[in-house]
Amino acid sequence: MPPKKGSPKKITKKATLQPVVTERIHVSRLLHLDAPELELHAGRGRLRIAVYAEFFPVAYRDNGAYKGLDIDLIEGFCRSAGLKPQYVRVRDWLDAWEKPSRWGERVDLAIGGIGRAAHRTSSSIEWTLPYFTVRRTIVYNLKNPIRRFPEDVTGVVVGTMGSTGMNDAEERLRQKFGDAVWDHLDDRWNSPDAKDIRDLLDGKIQGLMRGSFVGRAIVTQHPKQLGMAEPWDAAPKSLGPYGNEVFAFPCRRGSGLAAQLNAYLLRASHNGDLARLVRKHKL
Repeated sequence: MPPKKGSPKKITKKATLQPVVTERIHVSRLLHLDAPELELHAGRGRLRIAVYAEFFPVAYRDNGAYKGLDIDLIEGFCRSAGLKPQYVRVRDWLDAWEKPSRWGERVDLAIGGIGRAAHRTSSSIEWTLPYFTVRRTIVYNLKNPIRRFPEDVTGVVVGTMGSTGMNDAEERLRQKFGDAVWDHLDDRWNSPDAKDIRDLLDGKIQGLMRGSFVGRAIVTQHPKQLGMAEPWDAAPKSLGPYGNEVFAFPCRRGSGLAAQLNAYLLRASHNGDLARLVRKHKL
């Protein structure tokens, strides 16, 4: 009997990959030798992906095309699995990780530099293995440097509302400014990445809170105008019980997607593809 209209379509693909451990991927459990069947929302071998594309160089748009580390990883997975990526743009970063858990959204996973955190848990979400470890930094304009954070902060620094970086910045800046912390901290809601960088270049803000690898990529684009502070580990209160800040992909539970993505990430780590992508995007 053919599947009912709108029901997930099954795609079978077997993986026989043994786990490895590298600097970028931290394997928390063994994978089964046979990955489960995929049950995806879309037919005809399409993978529907919620993407937050305001996070250079992890996920962003360039002349209408999606680019970045996450894009390359997912498109590499799709090629290996015989799938066609179908992107659904997400403008609200705060709940991007939840998109696969909402049946009405009809997406299978979410991408865009999404950190796995204690508060991002759902019975309908299954996370992949972490594929990237992040430390914190602040990118600054060389005309008004912040070489020590928060000691050198005199103006306004910008972060993304609800992010680990923003929570860490608030905790540290509060130690210096007390109740006046919000005179020096701008928690922007869904602000385009390009606008934040432009405001920094124009001297409208003093600093931009980012992960250390992303910060380095931004400075590489503007080496004569921008610098960044020595990276640090986020404050424990910002991280929850995981012990460090990591990127991973939230997938719809029951789709079988997390297990197959895990196998792909392990292979990319083992054969050097992940390291090559990291270098490509200057992370």
